[in-house]
Amino acid sequence: MVTARTVVTAQGLRRWSVVLGLALLLAAIPVAINVWPVHASAVDPAILRTRIAASTAQPFSGYAQSTGLLGLPALRNLTQVTAPLTGTTEMRTWYASPQRWRVDVLGEGTERDLYQTPQAQFSWDFGDNQLIRIEGDQPVRLPRPADLTPPELARRLLSAAGGDRVTALAAKRVAGIDAPGLRLTPAGPDTTVAHVDIWADPRHGLPLQAEITAKGASRPVFTTRFLEIHFADPGAAVLTPPAPRAGIGYTVTEAPDILGAINRRRPVPLPPALAGYPRRDAVRGVSAAGVYGAGLSSFVVVALPGRFGAGAFEQISTYGQEVAVPAGSQAALIATGLLNLLVVRDPFRTYLVAGPVTPALLKRVGTALAEAPA
Repeated sequence: MVTARTVVTAQGLRRWSVVLGLALLLAAIPVAINVWPVHASAVDPAILRTRIAASTAQPFSGYAQSTGLLGLPALRNLTQVTAPLTGTTEMRTWYASPQRWRVDVLGEGTERDLYQTPQAQFSWDFGDNQLIRIEGDQPVRLPRPADLTPPELARRLLSAAGGDRVTALAAKRVAGIDAPGLRLTPAGPDTTVAHVDIWADPRHGLPLQAEITAKGASRPVFTTRFLEIHFADPGAAVLTPPAPRAGIGYTVTEAPDILGAINRRRPVPLPPALAGYPRRDAVRGVSAAGVYGAGLSSFVVVALPGRFGAGAFEQISTYGQEVAVPAGSQAALIATGLLNLLVVRDPFRTYLVAGPVTPALLKRVGTALAEAPA
């Protein structure tokens, strides 16, 4: 057995900082599939929304599939982040509670499993025969396929868009269940999201399918749905990660506190408002990141001091298009039609901006950041 303990180094944090802007918002996206009407009892959309929010107490197991059409570029070192948003992902999932669950991502000849236990998270790579124990909290992390299961994604979207309007949708059959639906329509003018459609089990409130459609799109750009679902506690055996033993690579690592590390390195101050949107803290006690806007019209800004921003600017400017900003600064934009990412840099600072907001808004934000006092 090979055993090692790793810690987050300054070099590692610089590597992770290149994706901070994506990390805060990419976990909040959905996928696409055709619908057909079925006969099911109507459920008031406000009541269905309440049931969905309460469905974290419902255990289940199932087989899910997500499909993304976002067209994100193949960013270096980010294949496992971008792939679920640009292709099809097959997942088997078991859920007992927010502290006890498991999601397996299946591929040709590969399987990557993520276990959540009350003590820690465990990542098991079947192909590489590697087990990693991840200790500590993760207030900010990279998105993962487990964020794209129908329950997790639907609840996350509805929570983020608390003030946006919901209306009833015709029921459809999902995983053998006649599921009533609701449509979430953002109120803000600057979002790229036209609407989010969610279908849920009428009794348990568990989301079974979620779709996001971008403005101007003829079909959803992201869909996640169950193909098979069972409403029962999966049991301890399936939720217990493999035990370290001879022949298995085993690593214990600390969950990287990316924003905390940046916050300790004399972070660049963020403006109190940008493009007419006031700022609120993204993570309590961390001044290096802020959220502007509300609901699905929100965007995240991360201030990267000194060399932390060099890798971010290099990578995004390589794949993105140049954006005009005041002299002395540079900016580049990656636009996908739904999620958009901007980087703004001058000799002293770098800002990452990401969110489901229009490129026009991000360009205004880029000008404001370039003109902000150093």
